[in-house]
Amino acid sequence: MKSPNRWLPLGLVALCFTLGVATRAFNDSFAVFVPRLERAFEAPRASITGIYSVAMIAIGLCGPFAGLIVDRLGPLRLALLGLVAAGGGGVLASQAGALWQLYLALGVAIGVSGAAIGGVFHAAVLGRWFSARLGTALAVAWSASGIGQMILAPLAQALIEAHDWRFAYLVLGCGVLAIIVPVVLLPWKRVDAGDSAVMVLRRPPGTSGPSLGRALGELPFWALSLSYSMTAVAIFCLAPQVVAYLASRGLTLTHAAHVWAITGLMMPLGMIGFNWLADRGGRVLGAASAYACSALGVVALWLVDGPDDWPLLAAFAVLFGSTSGSRGPMITTLATLRYSGAHLGRILGCMTIGMGIGAGLGAWIGGLLLDVTGGYGAVMVLSLVSLAIAAAGLIFEASNRERMR
Repeated sequence: MKSPNRWLPLGLVALCFTLGVATRAFNDSFAVFVPRLERAFEAPRASITGIYSVAMIAIGLCGPFAGLIVDRLGPLRLALLGLVAAGGGGVLASQAGALWQLYLALGVAIGVSGAAIGGVFHAAVLGRWFSARLGTALAVAWSASGIGQMILAPLAQALIEAHDWRFAYLVLGCGVLAIIVPVVLLPWKRVDAGDSAVMVLRRPPGTSGPSLGRALGELPFWALSLSYSMTAVAIFCLAPQVVAYLASRGLTLTHAAHVWAITGLMMPLGMIGFNWLADRGGRVLGAASAYACSALGVVALWLVDGPDDWPLLAAFAVLFGSTSGSRGPMITTLATLRYSGAHLGRILGCMTIGMGIGAGLGAWIGGLLLDVTGGYGAVMVLSLVSLAIAAAGLIFEASNRERMR
């Protein structure tokens, strides 16, 4: 008889992926809502992208609490918190009558859900079942963001066109809440136990792994945190504005949303591909390749001048899309390999502070730069400079890991 352990790890990857799609629905489709929210609330771009900023900052600030919950209470309770926050936030957003209410529903609540079902949750679940291929497993889970963008951006656009943006948020919110019951029924005691061979490798008997205090005193923690934060600035100063930017270049909103959806389609392919390369070909090679492709994608987007520039649109979708989320699994993998133990959740949670603040500031500054300068050039420069700084931090720790082999 074949051991059930053969299939359980794959099922857990699918679980992390599914929960990721569900709770990322609102962030991944936000770019589609930006033009409608601007008109509905008669607000400048910075005020609308500020909602996204609050969500990203909330993800970061709630990261340590997510780590504490998973270390103390286990991943089930963290998953339930994420689903309730995401679904409830969507439903509340559909009833918003003022901009500050969207900040609470789509900013704070969605931020809490992103912290609950994100890198900390994925590492806590999959880190118990995977060893040599942990990076690839995490990449599949993280690719939920790309698949979610591919599915949910056109879906949100269709729901908006069928009725309005309030209806779209209501449908998305109720859809997330419907997932709670099947999640509760899963065999969580078996999931928490992990694969005995992997658990012994991660944490030898009688040890608890590095503490948070020890991690905070080490350069690798800060290098990975720097990479997390600056990568977030680079991606999120652009992401909430891509649809509006392409519309300003002459594309229809529907065409722009489809380009953004194709970008999302490339994300899971790149996440898995670049992390497979890091697992098999070397972590320095994987990191350097991912950052180089991101930079080329930003340049391609900058050069788009109209709907007929399909080679540039394709280059942006492939290069930027395939690398947008590839660094998250790389950082989480390196952190899990270095800090595995009883305190891993809290350590990863503290790292996400930088990611959340970087994403939040990136989204807000990106909108502010547009309002101040009247163009997107400064936003593109910000993205490229941030990518260079982030690459230095990740390549530093990737080099350390390769020397430890």
